[in-house]
Amino acid sequence: MTQNQIFSTSWPRKISYSIATFGSAAVGGTLTTFAFFFYKEVVYKDLIGVSAENQFWILTLLGTALAIGWWIQALMNPVAGWLSDKLVSTRFGRRKPWLLLGSPVIAISFIAIFMIPAPATDIFFPIVWLAVFNGIYNAAYAATFVVYLAVIPEICQTPEERTSISTYRQGFSLVGFVLGVIIGAFVEFNVFIVVILAGFMFICLYITVFGIKEPEGVPETPTFGIVEALKVTFRNKPFLPYLGYTIFATAFQEMMIRVLPIFGREIIYKGKEVEISSYIPGAFVVTAFLSLIPAMFWINRVGKKKAVIYSLVVAAVLASLLFTVGMIPFDPLIHTLIIVLLIGFPAAPLLVLPDSIISDITDYDEIVTGTRREAMHFASQGLLTRFSGGVSVQLLGLILGIFGSSYGEPSLISTIIPGLPTTLGVSLIGPVAAIILFIGLLIFWKYPEDEVLGASGKKLQT
Repeated sequence: MTQNQIFSTSWPRKISYSIATFGSAAVGGTLTTFAFFFYKEVVYKDLIGVSAENQFWILTLLGTALAIGWWIQALMNPVAGWLSDKLVSTRFGRRKPWLLLGSPVIAISFIAIFMIPAPATDIFFPIVWLAVFNGIYNAAYAATFVVYLAVIPEICQTPEERTSISTYRQGFSLVGFVLGVIIGAFVEFNVFIVVILAGFMFICLYITVFGIKEPEGVPETPTFGIVEALKVTFRNKPFLPYLGYTIFATAFQEMMIRVLPIFGREIIYKGKEVEISSYIPGAFVVTAFLSLIPAMFWINRVGKKKAVIYSLVVAAVLASLLFTVGMIPFDPLIHTLIIVLLIGFPAAPLLVLPDSIISDITDYDEIVTGTRREAMHFASQGLLTRFSGGVSVQLLGLILGIFGSSYGEPSLISTIIPGLPTTLGVSLIGPVAAIILFIGLLIFWKYPEDEVLGASGKKLQT
């Protein structure tokens, strides 16, 4: 039995690998859920309600500042993946040095995002501050986690084991996300909470660094330059339809998570500062976490492609129903919670499957090219998912800026068409996100699952 096979059947080592996601999800949950909210409701509190024009520019520029971070991460992904694939080994291993060096930069930049020196007295200084430190955070995150994900196909040899370790990782991710949402909700009142979260993330990453052992036998590395490596990766036949799923699912996720705290405050509680509104983004995690193990068995039963298709359809339909909150005679909090909790069921397989599917795709690539280029595939995926995530955040800011995000404060469109709800922009995010998800579904429909699994079978026989 090989070292990899020992690893793949050892649940303590799966936990050692997955614990890094626990910390990163806690930090990422806070940043994704509350950065937009924090700057809108705390930093720009005294400026955003001054005029509809102010609201438009602040929200649009906030979306742009957050999008810049995603685009920096997108560009950093292939660079980190290419360099990692070329690095044969160090005394710490092939992949682990990236975690050792990247984690302190992630922690410090995360703290800086929320530790802005003073409340906004003009529109531009907080935007520049956010753009700079969010950019550093995302660059370090890309350099660290594209390499972290590239370990999966190296340490797990079969499609089933890859689904298994992805389930472990997503379980820790969901719990970490809930932790980030619960603790991060207090950032509005005490920004020093981000120091605790950053320290927790740092410890989790170092547990993974010293808790896993990379394979000793590393295949010959590719000789491609970075541009050629990208071209070869995108010529991988199954990779492109798979990207349709993961690119648009990322855009969907980013829009939904960021809008939910605003949705709670402005639509459910009509602008009042009610603490429970900050916890709404974590509601879907309850059902998603409970669904992880059943989802793993369901995926193995129906196949990965069908599981993705069914889950995308259900998630899109449910998200579009958020538009109905406040428009029918039903308690808006209960109405919202029912929809968000139900989204957790299709979210579970959608969270588990990307790592597993792309690991299978790297086997297909090895059969075609004769090289192992795990990091480059994860990096190429990151290039496009982070770009689409940035576009979705910018689109979020634009929709909120034009159609309104604050109860009782005129929006740009309401000054042109009187009588429109001042929070129409918040209500529109669910249907817009659902359309985005359906586009991804149409692209993923062409994914050649049989060919990919055939390649994985050939690799296991060699």
